[in-house]
Amino acid sequence: MKLRRTLVALLTAVAAIGVAAVAQAPAAHAATPDRWAFAFMDNPVPPAAYLMDPTRQWKSDNIPNSTVSPLVVGRYRVKFPSIASANGVAHVTAVAGDPRWCQVWNYYASGADQIVEVQCYKYTGAVISPDWSAFTVMYSTSSGPLVGPGTYAYVQGKSTGGTNTSYNPFGLVNTVTHGGIGTGVYKVWLPGVSTGLQDGNLQVTAQHPNSPRRCKVDNWIPGGGGLDVVVRCYDHVGAPADSWFDLTYHRERSVYGAFNAPKYFAYLWSNGFPGPSAYSSVGSVIVSTPAGPNLQYVEFHKVGFREGHVQVTGYRSGASYCNLQNVWLLSGAVVIVRNVICWSAAGTPVMPEFFISYSSRV
Repeated sequence: MKLRRTLVALLTAVAAIGVAAVAQAPAAHAATPDRWAFAFMDNPVPPAAYLMDPTRQWKSDNIPNSTVSPLVVGRYRVKFPSIASANGVAHVTAVAGDPRWCQVWNYYASGADQIVEVQCYKYTGAVISPDWSAFTVMYSTSSGPLVGPGTYAYVQGKSTGGTNTSYNPFGLVNTVTHGGIGTGVYKVWLPGVSTGLQDGNLQVTAQHPNSPRRCKVDNWIPGGGGLDVVVRCYDHVGAPADSWFDLTYHRERSVYGAFNAPKYFAYLWSNGFPGPSAYSSVGSVIVSTPAGPNLQYVEFHKVGFREGHVQVTGYRSGASYCNLQNVWLLSGAVVIVRNVICWSAAGTPVMPEFFISYSSRV
């Protein structure tokens, strides 16, 4: 009989404070983030300027007009119109039932538009095999102090250490350390954002303009001064490899950093479930249950409204990685993720260990 673990989280005092903040701070989104967008690229081989799934895309300007154009095999140019910036972060998650992955190739402003180039690969052993794939993609940029509950921070880490882009809600300096701690290993320090618990959610995406890479969370260590996150990156055969990467931490806020809107979001960390890292903005049920050797079925209750977004990232050392097997569905207000799917570096099923985050746009 399949193990089923259900978290029923009644509204706590913390949640009550969050609800009060919804009523008292309707302009929170105007401060953080400045601009954001998300989309589901639903057609693996799209025509040029293809309008991505209109039921699963949105932007901070409230115009769902994000498009994608194919480039070379497996590479896509995603255009988020009218939200260009120079200090953002991007994430991408492949959506497929076989061992493959997607990474950020590059992102940059093009006039008023924000471009995110995505590269996808399929597993074929030692041979590098770019391939077409569906995927979820998001971009967000922030500045200034955080308004409302929870916290939010991000970095784009350099392959040699240091940061290209960074946001800290307290104006403190996020750091990325690499030298002397091993190939493909990075220590990210986010000062001021920790409660001392493993709560909130992390998302990590590899970024490389020349080579296949996968990055994941190896460990996260909360402390009084901030949050330490160990990131490990690998090449297509699972060997440790240096890489740029994008990392976002969010607690009691959406994955793109906003609050009110959205009022509806939820997330979990599989290895800490149930616990403080499993959170629903409305204090409702979260379900996480095995669905196969490398599959985990997830439900987020009472947060599935309008257009929404999901990101997944793998957890724990080792070259395994996790994606979405299928795109999520809404059943009433229940978000159904069937399933998170995880693979070894050799393309074989492995036990799912992951972070997952869902955010509505309302």
